[in-house]
Amino acid sequence: MSSNATQESASRARTRKAIMDAAFTVLGQRPSASLSDIAEAAGIGRSTLHRYFPERSELIAALAEQAVETMTRAVEEAALDTGTPDQALRRVIRAYFDFSPVLMFLTGEAQVRNQVIAGVESADRPVLRLIERGQREGYFAADTPATWINRVLGWLVYAGVEAVREDDAHRYTAVELVIRTFERGVLADPD
Repeated sequence: MSSNATQESASRARTRKAIMDAAFTVLGQRPSASLSDIAEAAGIGRSTLHRYFPERSELIAALAEQAVETMTRAVEEAALDTGTPDQALRRVIRAYFDFSPVLMFLTGEAQVRNQVIAGVESADRPVLRLIERGQREGYFAADTPATWINRVLGWLVYAGVEAVREDDAHRYTAVELVIRTFERGVLADPD
């Protein structure tokens, strides 16, 4: 491959990444945003965006595929089989915040949720296994279904990401609030 072809390929990859990153952010905040809004956020013209994704549906499909890959990789990197359940839980919560634009995109578009439900469930299985392990080891309540605990975890993370997005909390603070709320609830400790 010639030097010019390599440079062009690298340039195309950077432009595609800029489009994808901008689309995750913009659509995560405003699911009905236009392709023009995405192009502007990516720092490119709309015609450039259309060379990569001629139709909105193609961009959404590419984003959905990338979202599942990102979630799968983040959960794998959290090494949920390593350490105690509370240590693993903290790692996965931080991982969720690391890909929060992707998370917001996944929850914001009904079309996307329907397209990626199997992939998200597959990526989320290690978290469910962590909760089940935590139940066996006495960390999580054994009388509460693991699927319910996982659902609560997901909604707490979503609330934390929303707080950051709305400038109600700094990212670090939101992560710690999610962990604290998940681990101890919201009731004051009895004296």
